[in-house]
Amino acid sequence: MRFAVLDIETRVDKRLAREVLYSGQQMDEEQAWLRMREELGGGFPPASLHVPISICVGNVNEQHILESVENLAEGRPSEAELVREFWRRAEHFSGCIVTYNGRGFDLPVLELHALRHGIAAPAHFAQRGRYANERHLDLQDFLTNRGDFRIRGGLNLLLKSIGLPGKSEIDGARVQELYDAGRLEEIHRYCRSDVIQTYFLFLRVELMRGRIGQAQYQHAWEASAHFLAEIGAAPDAGRLP
Repeated sequence: MRFAVLDIETRVDKRLAREVLYSGQQMDEEQAWLRMREELGGGFPPASLHVPISICVGNVNEQHILESVENLAEGRPSEAELVREFWRRAEHFSGCIVTYNGRGFDLPVLELHALRHGIAAPAHFAQRGRYANERHLDLQDFLTNRGDFRIRGGLNLLLKSIGLPGKSEIDGARVQELYDAGRLEEIHRYCRSDVIQTYFLFLRVELMRGRIGQAQYQHAWEASAHFLAEIGAAPDAGRLP
């Protein structure tokens, strides 16, 4: 089976926030955004208000080797075109999508934008289900036993716990700030870094649950280790002794 490691970065739809959350109030989109931030107390805006601006996919072969990492936003497609390209690929992909919190964020956001733009995705919706791990493996869902407990520190903690660098000075909470400043390339690099590190976490999870043995793990790690230099990781980050 092939795998596709998926991560998305998003902006907030400030127009929708103003029209839905503050309808009839005398404020512009930016004022609505500031009001919402204040009301959230620094919390993350609801997934229903997010718009995908960067989508990265790590292509993993049957031997669990990371072959390539693609950003679907290359060439600067419109936001609608970006989502259409994702669903075009997803509908023709017969392997397993791998995410971290994809059930709680990435896929719901992409599904809502399939709704917004009138995109048909029958193969996805026919197989969607919380326990359909052959189609989608959410590493957070798996590692928390489907939400039975919370991993304080999230993905950053898990990455650092297995010797990877984890999050840098950029994290998901800063993406809106970077988008507003026109710093899209930094967002794309951050998205790509998350995919690369999520791949190595996935590889460790596959070893842990017995889907691959230690020899296959080491082989896949060695064949994929050149991606570590791209994210500023030590040459042996994530390697087992």
